[in-house]
Amino acid sequence: MKEFLKLIRLVANYKYRVLAHFFFYVLSTLFTILSIPAIIPLFEMLFQKKMPVFESPASIQNLSDVITYIKFEFANWINQHDKAVALMYICGGLGLIFFLKNIFRYLAIYTMAPVRVGVSAQLRNQLFNKWMALPLSYFSEERKGDLISRMTTDVQEVEVSILSTLETLVKDPLLILGSVAIMIYTSPALTAFVFVLMLFTSLVIGGISRTLKRQSGDAQRLMGDLISIQEESLGGLRVIKSFAAEHYVIGRFNYVLNAYRNMLIRINRRRDLSSPLSEFLGIAVVCCLLWFGAKLVFENQMVGSVFIAFLYAFFNVIEPSKALSTAYFNIQKGLAALNRIQQVLDAKEQIADLPQAIQKTNFDHEIRFEKVSFRYANQDQDVLHDINLVIPKGKTFAIVGVSGSGKTTLVDLLARFYDVTEGRITIDGEDIRNIRLNDLRSLMGMVSQEAILFNDSIRNNILFGKEQISDQKIKDSLIAAHADIFVREQEEGLNYTIGDRGLKLSGGQRQRLTIARALLRDPQILILDEATSSLDSNSEKIIQEAMTEILQNRTALVIAHRLSTIQNADRIIVLREGQIIEQGTHEELLKKGGEYSSFVSLQSFQ
Repeated sequence: MKEFLKLIRLVANYKYRVLAHFFFYVLSTLFTILSIPAIIPLFEMLFQKKMPVFESPASIQNLSDVITYIKFEFANWINQHDKAVALMYICGGLGLIFFLKNIFRYLAIYTMAPVRVGVSAQLRNQLFNKWMALPLSYFSEERKGDLISRMTTDVQEVEVSILSTLETLVKDPLLILGSVAIMIYTSPALTAFVFVLMLFTSLVIGGISRTLKRQSGDAQRLMGDLISIQEESLGGLRVIKSFAAEHYVIGRFNYVLNAYRNMLIRINRRRDLSSPLSEFLGIAVVCCLLWFGAKLVFENQMVGSVFIAFLYAFFNVIEPSKALSTAYFNIQKGLAALNRIQQVLDAKEQIADLPQAIQKTNFDHEIRFEKVSFRYANQDQDVLHDINLVIPKGKTFAIVGVSGSGKTTLVDLLARFYDVTEGRITIDGEDIRNIRLNDLRSLMGMVSQEAILFNDSIRNNILFGKEQISDQKIKDSLIAAHADIFVREQEEGLNYTIGDRGLKLSGGQRQRLTIARALLRDPQILILDEATSSLDSNSEKIIQEAMTEILQNRTALVIAHRLSTIQNADRIIVLREGQIIEQGTHEELLKKGGEYSSFVSLQSFQ
């Protein structure tokens, strides 16, 4: 219900369209209800050749007197005309009623279409914005495919299952109430008899849907697993083929696919049972109604034409009731999907601006790590422990250590991808948690080990959200990153589209583009996270030359696997098991003969 109320609040953003939708459906329903008594004159003409004569009420004091007066005037008017002409008037009136009913029904659907599409677009927009706001720790615990499934299949399920049934929740109760009112007015006894039967059928049908919401939630989760496997398989296709692991991946996919298929079969069987069961029970009720109603007609307690109108009113209750039953099933499925969407929207944004966050656009003095410790969520052991470090402006600090020593975590904390568990990190004496996130990250440029590029032009990959920057500045950043030569070789130049994840380029070319992208922003703090570790020797040499020029007089943190890239750093930090065990220049650390010296010796034999 909580998720459903939030959905209703989204629908409320289209309140004028929703009000128009309700208004048109009320009119459509009124004409539907009006069609019930309107058929009585037709059957009177067919069965009795003329309308029965009604007595005019002495005075009009209540609704019953109004109805009697209308009957009196209408019967007199019909009896004054030829039977054929009167029948033509009756049929024309019925046609007009049904025409207006369907015109208003179309207008109701017409006004609701933008609401359904708009709310779905809002949900997708909210999900995407939430993804951008959530910390990296959230995505380390969630599968990308499952998140994509929530934005695609789950939102679509909400649109189909809930938004499309809102009109049913408006129209059908009105139609049922109006039809029941006519049934009660026509014959209270017959109406009571019918509703005893209807209560029984409702209890039977209601029992079918008890587990549908849970099963639908399981199906959506399995769809998320399917999309995850697809996304992982496409991204790792080279590895799959190189290890001849196609059968393993296909088997894993088919296992989840079969589970999803079996779940859908159970859901569809349960859902599809409602329609035939409703129809059978409805026919059983109709048969009982025909028997009881015919008995009343034979005993002259009801006129035959009125009984037929009662049947028509009853059928106007049956169809909406079936529609409401189907809507209930659909809403259960939709609520399961909506619950999965809401789980993401309700996730806590742990990394966010504090209310008192300050603006900071310049880095003037130093970066300081003060007794910094950090551990990931759901882990007991610190990844970093008691880190104390001062990085003056304009200096290059290199960070080395074995895999898992905490090198990348250290720079991630500086960029506030995570918040420290203990201690604090300051820039110019200001705790980075007190600086606006956008300002903090605008001070930095980051080049990671994996060259993250997008299926777009070289220009847009380097600009990456920046506007009003000339091509000359882009070319200058390419020259600084030693990437200008291969860009000029492309016929389209800066407009060359590099393919999905930049796969049209070599590894070295991709990495040089990411460096150019970072340099275009002229960052005051440059972070290079093993930027050359995955490159061949020639590409590494080119990028090393570029970095030698780039790092001059620039504050930089360089994480390096290959120690040849950091020998000229102003200071080298050696990490082991999340603690600083050595620091100094290349020459100083070699003289100590400690862990750094061992790293250098090992790499010299490689």
